[in-house]
Amino acid sequence: MDKREAVRVPVRVRARCRCEDTVVDGLVEDMSRSGLFMRAPKWIGIGSAAEVVLDLPGAETLRLNAQVVRIDDDGMGLRFVDQDRTRRSLANFIMRQHQTSR
Repeated sequence: MDKREAVRVPVRVRARCRCEDTVVDGLVEDMSRSGLFMRAPKWIGIGSAAEVVLDLPGAETLRLNAQVVRIDDDGMGLRFVDQDRTRRSLANFIMRQHQTSR
């Protein structure tokens, strides 16, 4: 059973994840209001705080605070934290993606 608190939608968005001196470029595979999964060639440790920069098509560049919550062979799962200032832009993008993925 899926325990996620928000519906995830498939996306293909370039992203940059920064944690202290480590920068990871990757491709976001799916996203929700609460987090995302990013395919990447290297990872940041579980529990690490990070800034995720998303260049969303049809929207402004979003900078989101996140925490790494999962790592697997293909990439890492991040949960958004403290995103009040970007919540509306993120929700609008996800809604558009959800409508086009049906």
